[in-house]
Amino acid sequence: MKKTTCLLVLICAIFFVELSAQDIQRIYLNFETNTGFQRQLLLGFTPDNVATDGYDYGYDGGTFNDYADDFGWIIEGNSYVIQGVGEFNTNKYYPIGMFLTNSVDVTVSLAELNNFEEDIDVYLYDVELDSYTLLNASNFTQTLQADNYIDRFYITFSTTAHLEINNNLLSVEDNEVASVNIWYSKSNNELYVSGIFNSAGALLSLYSLEGKKIIEEKISKEEHTLNTSEISNGIYIVIIDSDTFSQSRKVCIAN
Repeated sequence: MKKTTCLLVLICAIFFVELSAQDIQRIYLNFETNTGFQRQLLLGFTPDNVATDGYDYGYDGGTFNDYADDFGWIIEGNSYVIQGVGEFNTNKYYPIGMFLTNSVDVTVSLAELNNFEEDIDVYLYDVELDSYTLLNASNFTQTLQADNYIDRFYITFSTTAHLEINNNLLSVEDNEVASVNIWYSKSNNELYVSGIFNSAGALLSLYSLEGKKIIEEKISKEEHTLNTSEISNGIYIVIIDSDTFSQSRKVCIAN
């Protein structure tokens, strides 16, 4: 499975290189921590909208490494290093996730713009601070606590994107999805889930990055604890499902 997924990432990378004649527009971002970790992301804008903002086989390449800290485009609840989308539009915005098991200093920088006839503005929008960083002019740097940041950071191309982003987040909260919190305690060897569930009997499922279901438990109250002492160390996907919503998070278990 790992060979297959790694091959998919390679195919996506080759795809964007070989289609240069069609003027694929590319944005490269660099992510670094003060612990020495580095990751580069690619966002490619395809002619004639042949790719979408959702998952597109052959256009999107996932992250499949078991790193303690990581960074990726968020597509349908999963993390990707390569994202292919439609034609460039200044009104678009794209969520990026930061998955940190350490409290670190993070830096996000604009590495390269490719095939744009004119320079475009690339911003990192921080929902919590309600602030924009123009990555063309300066890097985004911040000290972040260990956590999974899914709905906090976005790449935008204007300083008005927050109006739609915040409206969408409010809609999510109305459906009681955003109230679900998932975090891991290394000291207690436990995974915690808290929040408001509209229906009893929500399910917590833990999957490996290869897609293997490790465990599934019913959730019948607003707080739930999963003992992880018998689970191998690594990166996992936690999925919470109920009759009214589904939410996933990436967690690092290090017993």
